[in-house]
Amino acid sequence: MDDWPREKHTPARARSPMRRLMPRHVKGYLWIFFLIFIFGTMLLSDNSLSPYNLFYAPLASDFYEEYNPTPVDVKVNVAVSENADLTELSPYLPTPNSRVSTSKELVFGSGSNSFTPSDVVILFKSGSTSLWRRVPIHLATSFSDSSLTPNVVLYSDSADHIAGRPIIDALANVSSALKSHADFTLWHEAREARASNLYLEAAAIDGDTYIPGGWRLDKYKFLPLVSHAAATYPEKKWYIYSEDDNYLFWSSLYSWLSTFDPSTPLFLGSPAARLGEDFAGGGSGFAISGAAMAATFGTHPNLAAEWESYATERCCGDQILSHVMAELGVPRDRRYDHTEWAGLQALPTWQIGFGEWNWCSPLFNIHKAHQADVSDLHVFQQKFQAENGERAVVRYRDVFQGMVLPHLLANRTEWDNQASEKWFSSGSDAEGQAGLEALSANQRAKKPWFSAASCRMVCEEWEGCLSWKYADDNCALASTAARGRRVDEGIMMTSGWMIDRIERMGGKECRDLGY
Repeated sequence: MDDWPREKHTPARARSPMRRLMPRHVKGYLWIFFLIFIFGTMLLSDNSLSPYNLFYAPLASDFYEEYNPTPVDVKVNVAVSENADLTELSPYLPTPNSRVSTSKELVFGSGSNSFTPSDVVILFKSGSTSLWRRVPIHLATSFSDSSLTPNVVLYSDSADHIAGRPIIDALANVSSALKSHADFTLWHEAREARASNLYLEAAAIDGDTYIPGGWRLDKYKFLPLVSHAAATYPEKKWYIYSEDDNYLFWSSLYSWLSTFDPSTPLFLGSPAARLGEDFAGGGSGFAISGAAMAATFGTHPNLAAEWESYATERCCGDQILSHVMAELGVPRDRRYDHTEWAGLQALPTWQIGFGEWNWCSPLFNIHKAHQADVSDLHVFQQKFQAENGERAVVRYRDVFQGMVLPHLLANRTEWDNQASEKWFSSGSDAEGQAGLEALSANQRAKKPWFSAASCRMVCEEWEGCLSWKYADDNCALASTAARGRRVDEGIMMTSGWMIDRIERMGGKECRDLGY
């Protein structure tokens, strides 16, 4: 009898179905294929290749190109001071906004005045201590439609990026002498914070740090950033400047700009004054025509370096820029000063006084806007355009009716509605102290400074009065209506609005603006 152990025989019907289907030695083949794959992957890796790059990247590239058009290749030729610290040059270049693509080309104006948004460059300034709080909301709202804002350049005092959108350090090329100035403490410490893995986000999260000095540093950005934009986009028709607390109604602003010839040197902005000089307020934004840019920064690329000493002696960058522009023959255009027109203005929504004087005037911006305000303004604008057309120009009345009127009441306590056109107090009463003491109680009670009720009564008697406010011995009236806000002044303040008069104002007919 054979003593060798025999292989146990398994009947065919008892074998696994999978085993019957798989060829013999299939396990061996699988192991060989696995080893080949491993060695092949190692070889591709050594040559900077990968299966993703070979197979999936082409598909991803096609998808990206479809929704993110390749930016136009622009040559940058920014003049650099011989003392500039080249290691601090921003690694980023401005790229067109490509979040939303559209095949429709918008055209504003006609003839030599006409332009498309592609003919416009938007210079948007923030600061390293505020950009993470303020810029993202603008990317989601102000700059979300590339058909209106295809060329947006984000400037700050530290090179960075937000989700791939570059933030350019406007101060990268200033002289080393200027960088050693005490005003540049923040500029240096912001870099130290980054190297120390600390954050300037004010997010109340572990790792946050705060560095003061943003206002002192801000003024130095204006000349370099305008110079950079002029060199990067040398042949655009309009250059529009704005800041991170300003919201612009683009279609309305473009429609107004289309009434001007960009081949004429123009510097358009809201009026401001300092040291006896007129200048364009930066907070509300301003526009520089292509001809004005060519005649100033285009012809003099070293302006930022030439005016560094002047900048150290002044407080504000918008005044510095306006001074330089005026010196080169392009002062701020003043044709609309002291008129009902105030399209570019410096107030937040709650502080604007709405009335007959500005009811029909165009409104191009809201300044001092918080992130929540920017969101609300964007929603308002979307609704306004859906109801009136994408080319409809926003007027003061539209913002008032859509964002202010719904919040007004007959009166509110602990509230300041900004009324200030007429003031009354016992100390300034024409009766004088002796005359007031001789008044009866009933006569005194009729004085506007006596009580909230008497203050309101005086407002009712003045036909043009739309709002009033009272706080112990002080009554103020106004022919405008502002929302205002809650206050705690120690002495209770009561504010009121003449709702019936305000509602009647809504029936006022406005003439066509002509654009």
